[in-house]
Amino acid sequence: MRALRSEWLKLVSVRTTWILLGAMLLIEAAYAIGVPAAQKIEDLRTNDVENLFIGTPLSTIFVFIVGALLATNEYRHRTADSTFVVTPRRERIVFAKLAVGLMAGLACALLFIAINAGFALSILSHRSVKVDADTALNIYLGMGVSLVLTCVLGVAFGALIRNQAVTIVLGLTLFFILRELLTSILGDDIGAYLPGPSLLALQGPIGEDDLLSQVGGGLVFAGYCVVIAIAAVVATRQREIT
Repeated sequence: MRALRSEWLKLVSVRTTWILLGAMLLIEAAYAIGVPAAQKIEDLRTNDVENLFIGTPLSTIFVFIVGALLATNEYRHRTADSTFVVTPRRERIVFAKLAVGLMAGLACALLFIAINAGFALSILSHRSVKVDADTALNIYLGMGVSLVLTCVLGVAFGALIRNQAVTIVLGLTLFFILRELLTSILGDDIGAYLPGPSLLALQGPIGEDDLLSQVGGGLVFAGYCVVIAIAAVVATRQREIT
């Protein structure tokens, strides 16, 4: 419990955490307001307005970075030595970071849903654009779970790699940026099981037939989180601190 409280304080006491969270909310608010307000009512009624509820990819990127910073800040600032001296069982620190990452991801998910739903749904309702309630609910649930898992993934990947810059660049490249390239190389059948496509399937995109189901995508992406988290725990126990 002491390790959990310590890791939470390390996260919320860093200014970068609040900058990333504020940037995510501002961007999503601008998107949720600007897109439905700028389009013609006829276009909104004929298009898949449910895509609005997924928001922008930047929310996923920001949440991943928050998780990565939680795991790598101590290595960057050379304070990991004292942390592991106080708590010699290193796996407890990793588990505490993962738990804090899960809580931070949940907070980000709730704020994202509140911002997106609050603005997008109210504007669509004001403009008399009908929204399928079941589809909207599924997307918001998928987005919420995806943000939680993405933050946990950032923590696990950061604990495994340790270097902050490498964690962020390599993680974003492997998990998010190279989706199209890797899918074209491996084919749609195998590519659907990659982290990027499975994350998209979990979020519930509209009009993409080459992805897994929402539940299937969530299970696959959660599997990546578990495997990388286990690898991070094993690596942290075996290697030198710095």
